[in-house]
Amino acid sequence: MRWSDTTARPASGFTLIEILVVVVILGIAAAIIVPHIGSRSDLKATSAARLMMADLIYVQNRSISQQKWHYVQFDTATNSYKVMDQMSPTLNIITHPVEQSPFVVAIGASGPAALRDVNINTVTFDGQKVIAFDEMGTPYAYNPGTNVSTALTAGSIKLKCKEMSLDIIIEPFTGELRLGPITPG
Repeated sequence: MRWSDTTARPASGFTLIEILVVVVILGIAAAIIVPHIGSRSDLKATSAARLMMADLIYVQNRSISQQKWHYVQFDTATNSYKVMDQMSPTLNIITHPVEQSPFVVAIGASGPAALRDVNINTVTFDGQKVIAFDEMGTPYAYNPGTNVSTALTAGSIKLKCKEMSLDIIIEPFTGELRLGPITPG
């Protein structure tokens, strides 16, 4: 028998103390990071913006496919908007393609839980709160008081979530939608 065969080798691995220290460090890191994940204002504002953009694209495409004007009326007081295919003499709210109910979308306090902190801060389509799309998908500012549509020259929707703001910009003539930068305030 050789000397090396009879000596005990030290066991490899981690001690219980080392494992407990790592678990405690991970627990502290999780306690600090996890609450911030659910309160990311920029992500919530972006989610609401993408929802609105998808709805506006749907309305624009529906106008083209049905060769009929469609209108989206925003209400900043209730943080909602509704989609119609007729404004005058009466409002005709269309049916939501997924929910099969009137196409009225609410965010903020009366909206989905994930978007409760998001508000429609300002809406302006050349000073109006209604955007219309014609048979070619061209955006117009619509004045419900006078029942007059004018070609859009500037359109935006500002969403606010706690300390963050985000603009949805509607381009004149094409109706292309884009997100502005996320800004504090």
